[in-house]
Amino acid sequence: MKKITPLLIGLMLLTSVAFFAVADKPKDNYKGNTDNGQNNHAGDNETGDHENETHENYDNETEHEVEIMNTTRGAEIRLLQLEKALITNIIKGAMTVQVLKGLSVNTTKLEEILADLGSVLDGVRAADPAANDSVQIFVTLKNQTINLTKQFRDTIRTLVDKETISMIKEQLRNRNITSGELQNCSKKLRNQIRHFNANQLYRLYGTIGERNDTLINEYLNGTITLNQTKIQIHKLVNQMPREKRYQIYTEAKEDRIKKEIRAHESVKDIEHHGKGNGNGKQH
Repeated sequence: MKKITPLLIGLMLLTSVAFFAVADKPKDNYKGNTDNGQNNHAGDNETGDHENETHENYDNETEHEVEIMNTTRGAEIRLLQLEKALITNIIKGAMTVQVLKGLSVNTTKLEEILADLGSVLDGVRAADPAANDSVQIFVTLKNQTINLTKQFRDTIRTLVDKETISMIKEQLRNRNITSGELQNCSKKLRNQIRHFNANQLYRLYGTIGERNDTLINEYLNGTITLNQTKIQIHKLVNQMPREKRYQIYTEAKEDRIKKEIRAHESVKDIEHHGKGNGNGKQH
């Protein structure tokens, strides 16, 4: 057996099975903001740089996103994240339209795009996370969001010069987004993420062979953070015999690989056939 230090095994274990951390910090924007085409939120660009992305471009980021969608709660998380991104972009787009109207700029095209984004938002809210085709629906709606937001941004560039765009950008940066529907969406998203992560913790404890309900309940109640929870798990694993740690890591790595393969096949199936793989969901 290849020699692996206890610390390295612990870190590899958490890297492999901390699958729940994928959902820990949901991103707010797809294709940046609708204000000026710049993503002004460090770390928020979950879908990566899609500057040249077309409607049918399926990349590694999309595969990463759909990994958790083999469960109903995972699918709901991704749909809620997309809903939050749409609400945020629609609000900022509406703010941009108001600024441009104040400059006597014709905003008809922009308002049409915002209406289309509103239709996509309706589609996201109507999507059933428990449906077998939820991955296909998510990918389709996500790409519609990306393309429409790009249209909004490109349209602004045809209406005003760079100096005006910079001015709008500065104005939006100084405005706070206050929206009841955005706050409600964020609240539902946080709740789903906590329960999703708690389920992953239960699975992790099943792999380890021990269980700490108190730790999980403290995380669910918000008493401790996910990172604090992971540190406690790391300490637990680090106290185990080396052979046990290696066994846990191996099993966790295999589980992670299976998830990646399933997500890859699911997205490729959509790309080639325009439909999901028909697999049922866990709840």
